[in-house]
Amino acid sequence: MTMTAHDSSARWRTFLTETKEDQILMMLSEQTSPHLEVPFHELQAFDPEFADDVLEDPDKILDRGSQSLTDICRERGGEIDALLRVGELPRDSRRKIRDIGRSELGKLRSVEAIVTKISEIKPRLVHAVFTCEKCDHSIEVMQKDERELIQPLQCPPLTGCGAYPGRTKDATRFNLVMSKSRLVNNQWIEIQELPEHIPSGAQPSRCTVLLDGDLVNQNLPGQRITANVIPFVLQEVKGSKKTPMFDILYRLISSEQENTPFTEIQISQEDKEQIIEISKREDLLGMMQHSIAPSVIAADNRMQFVKRSLVLQLFGGVSRRNSDLTRSRGEIHILLMGDPGVAKSQLLSYMSSLSPRGKYTSGGGTSAAGLTAAVIRDAFGDGRFAIEAGVLPLSDRGLAAIDEFDKMNKEDRGSMHAAMEQGFVHIAKGGLTASLPARCAVLAAANPKHGRFIGNPNDSVMFYFDQVNLPLPLASRFDIIWFLRDEIN
Repeated sequence: MTMTAHDSSARWRTFLTETKEDQILMMLSEQTSPHLEVPFHELQAFDPEFADDVLEDPDKILDRGSQSLTDICRERGGEIDALLRVGELPRDSRRKIRDIGRSELGKLRSVEAIVTKISEIKPRLVHAVFTCEKCDHSIEVMQKDERELIQPLQCPPLTGCGAYPGRTKDATRFNLVMSKSRLVNNQWIEIQELPEHIPSGAQPSRCTVLLDGDLVNQNLPGQRITANVIPFVLQEVKGSKKTPMFDILYRLISSEQENTPFTEIQISQEDKEQIIEISKREDLLGMMQHSIAPSVIAADNRMQFVKRSLVLQLFGGVSRRNSDLTRSRGEIHILLMGDPGVAKSQLLSYMSSLSPRGKYTSGGGTSAAGLTAAVIRDAFGDGRFAIEAGVLPLSDRGLAAIDEFDKMNKEDRGSMHAAMEQGFVHIAKGGLTASLPARCAVLAAANPKHGRFIGNPNDSVMFYFDQVNLPLPLASRFDIIWFLRDEIN
C-alpha cells in the first residue's frame, strides 16, 4: 500500500531533525549549496519500510521530502528552496538499461553507464505566475511537466473575476509574469551501457536523461557514472498524429561518479585468494606473458618480449601531477610495425578484449572525431550542438587498440598527439569548449607502405619507421616501437 502524503511528510521531518541537523545548519549559514545528499542506507537504518516506499513511489515522496526540508529551513529563518537528493541505492535496485521496461516506470532505479553526449543548459519554468488580463488577479501554477506549459483554465471566481479564456465577449487572457515566476536550469545527457555489459554482437543500449538544478554540468562525455533515475514515458508523435507507442526517458535524482578505476569488476573471496596466491609466484612475469594470446607463437624469441611489454602496458606506470601542475603520464604507448601476416591484428583484438576498458578500432574507417570527440548538431531535438565522446575518452583508464594506424588521414592522426601526451582531448568547436579525460594506453599497429620492409635486419628501428607512412614526431609519442619481420625461407 502506498504511503499517504501526510505520513511521508511527518517521517521526513523526523528523519531530517534527528539525523541531518548539522547539514541543515550548514545550508542555513550558506556554506554549502541548498541541496542535501541522503545516502539510502541511512534512510534504511532509520525506517526500512519508508526506504522501500521511496524506491517504489519516488516522485511524490521525494517532493514531500524537499518540501519538509524547505519548511524546516524557513522555521529557522532561512528563505531557501532546499532540495533533497537520495543516492547510493542498494544493489537490488540496479538494472541494465536494456532491461528497463513497463514494470520499472515511475520507480527509483540505478544504472551503471558511460556519458556519451551532453546538451547545453536551458532554463525551465517550475513555478509560473500568471495575471488575468481582465481583473489583474495573480494565479500561481506549478509546472510539473517539462513537455508542455500548463496555463490556468479559469480566473478563480472567489478571488478574481471568474472569466474563462476564449473568443467570447467576457473572455480573458492569462499573461505570464517572468519576474515573479521561478526557473530552474535543465540539461539533457545521453548515457550508454558499459562495454562489459553488452551481449556479444549487440549494439549498446542508450537512453536520454533529464538533469535539473545542481546536477547540470557535473558530467563530461566519457565519464562512468552510477545514475539514480526515475524512468517515465513520452508518447511518440508521427507527423501530427499521436501513436500508441511510448519512448522511455529518465529523470536523474542523483549520481555517483566513479573515482577509482575498475570498480565494475566484482571479485569473489575465492578470486581474491587466488590472486594473492599467484602474486607470490617467482615466475609471475613469465606466467603473465605466456597468458597473452597463447595461440600466437613465433620461430624466434622476439614475440615473447613483445608479449612482456603488452603485460606491462596493461598494468601501466604511475601518473604524477607535479607541483607546477604539469602532468607526467603513466600510460605506456606501444607501436607494432611489421610485415603483413605477423599476427599484429590478433594481438590488438586480444588485448582490447582483455582490458575491461578496451576499445578496438581500425584506422581505415576512423576519423579524428571518431577517435577524440565529435561536436554534433541536434543531438536532443533542439538544434543545438552537443559533444559525443570518441574512442580515446571512452577508453579512459583503459586501452585503445588502433589497427592499420598508417591508413589514417594525416589530419586525423594529428588529433592524437595531445591525447597521447597529456591524457586529455581538447575540443573547441561550434561554440563549445571542453577537455575530456583520455588517460588511456594506445596500442597501435602499422604496415610498411611498400608492402614489405626493405633493408638489413640489423638496421635501426627509425630506418624502418621511415618506411611506414607515419610522421616522425609521432615516433616520440610511443614508448616502445616493435619491429616484426616475416623472414621468408
